[in-house]
Amino acid sequence: MLSDRGFSPREAANAVSIIGVAMLFGRTGSGYFLDRFFAPRVCAVLFWLSAVGIAVLAAGASGPLAIVAAFMVGLAFGAEVEVIAFLVSRYFGLRSFGLAYGFGFSSFVLAGALGTYIMGAGFDRTHSYSAPLLLVLFAMILATILFARLGPYRFAPASSTALRVTAPASEVAL
Repeated sequence: MLSDRGFSPREAANAVSIIGVAMLFGRTGSGYFLDRFFAPRVCAVLFWLSAVGIAVLAAGASGPLAIVAAFMVGLAFGAEVEVIAFLVSRYFGLRSFGLAYGFGFSSFVLAGALGTYIMGAGFDRTHSYSAPLLLVLFAMILATILFARLGPYRFAPASSTALRVTAPASEVAL
């Protein structure tokens, strides 16, 4: 996409590297924030940032602005797998974790393949990435809204008091 907007092959490769760095930040950062804040809000923020990045790219951005937009998209790409696992554990519990995570991760992989196909087919048909990016933008906005509407966790994490080690009764002072 960036090479079609005038980037040299080297600049486009650098942009891909920046997306990779953003994915690393997305993976580690999402884990940090998911542990400290209500996960649906963290997800809504991540996916909203991605939606903004996609909107900037769909508007035809090039140069440094396109790199910043790619970084914003990369953050959400990096966080997706962690988000799936975390939310599945909180909304489906450990008893159903394997099945629910399998469906969630399979959907993620299939959507990635479908997204690649849609981007290519959209470019072949319109000679522009704007139309397929608008479709992805709509999907990201919908995902953001759905995350924001998630209710409280059905399966809360174990409390820290439940994890405390207590002294055996024989060692308790009388």
